[in-house]
Formats: sequence, structure tokens, C-alpha cells
Amino acid sequence: IPDEDPEDGALEPRIALAPAVRRLSDRDRRVIYMRFFEDHTQAEIGDELGVTQMQISRLLERILRDLRVQLA
Repeated sequence: IPDEDPEDGALEPRIALAPAVRRLSDRDRRVIYMRFFEDHTQAEIGDELGVTQMQISRLLERILRDLRVQLA
């Protein structure tokens, strides 16, 4: 029985998501990267970009909604 790599199950979704992420604006990609890869809070991202936490919350909501639509 081969060892199963937990990352193997994530490969297909990553491949599907890559083109959709490339279509995002630089700012949107930066927000996604900071939130999900660097694990910054919304407040930290807001401070970095000079906007409020609420604006980042709304921005993330829109970005994720747009990505879901593109993947559907």
C-alpha cells in the first residue's frame, strides 16, 4: 500500500484555481496571498493596504464569490 500524501488531494483543485487567480487584479491576489498563505488577519491586511478591516472583509467576500463563480 503506497503512502498517501495529504497534498495529493489538493493538486486538482489548485490546478483548477490557478487560472482564476491569475485573472484577479494585483491587489486582489495580494489580499488572497496575505490572508491564506501568510495567515495575516483582516486588520493586518487593512493596515498594510491603508484601509479598514471591514473593507478587507468585504473585499475578501467579493474575491471569493468571484472565484466560486469562475470555478462553477
